Amino acid sequence: MKKFSGHYIGWRESRINKIIKLFGKEYFKNKTLLELGCGFGHIGLFFQSLGAKVLFSDGRKKNLDVIRHSNKADTICIDQDEPWKLKRKFDVILHMGVLYHLENWQQDLECALNHSNLIVLESEVANRSDPNFSLTRLEPKSYDQALNGLACRVSASNIEKELTNLGASFERYDDKDLNSGLHTYDWKVNDKGPVWEPAIFRRFWIVRR
Repeated sequence: MKKFSGHYIGWRESRINKIIKLFGKEYFKNKTLLELGCGFGHIGLFFQSLGAKVLFSDGRKKNLDVIRHSNKADTICIDQDEPWKLKRKFDVILHMGVLYHLENWQQDLECALNHSNLIVLESEVANRSDPNFSLTRLEPKSYDQALNGLACRVSASNIEKELTNLGASFERYDDKDLNSGLHTYDWKVNDKGPVWEPAIFRRFWIVRR
């Protein structure tokens, strides 16, 4: 199977549709946009087609090579487990499907907020209500897993606590229209079952600062 195909296709569509529903297509015309952990850049390319000026970033240079080979695109390699700083700010940052593949997720959130006052944030989270819950473990080597091998599962309330500590406000959308296959957003926390459920427990936020 080709990379970022299969379940990725419908999942990308549901998240893109949600963003368009919230902002409208015209919003993105001439906006500067940074897509973090872009993979092959499918989502960023959609917003580029709407007139956004997109910078594609990923921790894997091979992914960025694919984007540059097939499209007119600006790219930058960023390891989000390390502190990162660019010489510009963006109207919008897309931070989707990345946070739970990081060990230093708090640091990365701060870096992102230093580069934009508007972040579309999406992550797999733990089915736990504890606002301090965090678990780190090794992830298998794969094109779509943790770049440095260590990943986290934290509760949504822990992420929201960190956003608040960083001076950000947010609105979370636990909506059925985001669901796609195993990627589920309209679930209720019950503090039961294993923490490391693959792709099931996800959350989606619009973050502003």
